[in-house]
Amino acid sequence: MRNVILAIFMAVACFAFIIAGHLYWESKVAEAVKEAQERVRADAGSEQAAKQANPILAQIKTLPADVQAAIKRAVEEKRPIRLVIAGSESTPENGGWPELLKRALDDAYGKGTFHITVHEYNGLTTADADRQHIAADWANDEPDLVLLEPFLLNDNGVVMIDDTLAHIQSIIDELQSAAPDAAVILQPPNPIYNATYYPKQVEALERFAKDNGYAYFDHWSAWPDHKSEELNQYVDPESDLPTAEGAKVWANALAKHFIAQ
Repeated sequence: MRNVILAIFMAVACFAFIIAGHLYWESKVAEAVKEAQERVRADAGSEQAAKQANPILAQIKTLPADVQAAIKRAVEEKRPIRLVIAGSESTPENGGWPELLKRALDDAYGKGTFHITVHEYNGLTTADADRQHIAADWANDEPDLVLLEPFLLNDNGVVMIDDTLAHIQSIIDELQSAAPDAAVILQPPNPIYNATYYPKQVEALERFAKDNGYAYFDHWSAWPDHKSEELNQYVDPESDLPTAEGAKVWANALAKHFIAQ
């Protein structure tokens, strides 16, 4: 009889031990989950607080990672974001879409947040630009960002696209050698009416950017179709340069890339 009672006691004790262990384990798991949730909330709160303390960080959230990193570095160093804009006569130093983009960035981020320098090169092809080492001009500005409009329109019918892309890579290599922290953003020149080969050059530029990890800001989707005569209201058919209306379209399209909606 004593053996039976002892066996029952041992069984009850073992069962109680198992239940206690299970409850203890559940409590530890629940505690770990609670701590993890609190850490996530704290991290989210810290990130939100940082964005509220510096609204610039909220505005750049849709930009490519390397562009964001370059801007954050300038913010942390408490200085203006140095943006270099470079390109052909489609990217004029005075007037045109660069000035309109500057106004949009000033309105969104506050005047002086971006320090913008424009380098306009009239009549150059990519081969000319490469030979003249124009990237040295930009490196002297110690840029955080370089928004480059390669000379595709000037290359059209003059330089084969494979050579164009090789020259673009050479130009970027020279820039990154002199200014390794600069983030490169590529964009096409303006469209032109009823072109045949030129749109294929632009498509090749976009593929080149994606294949090599460069940011690419498309603005062609904001213009009228290049096969439509409506485009002639936005691009002068005599000069192939943007009109005042075309400059607005270009600047607005780029602003949407730079400013989170």
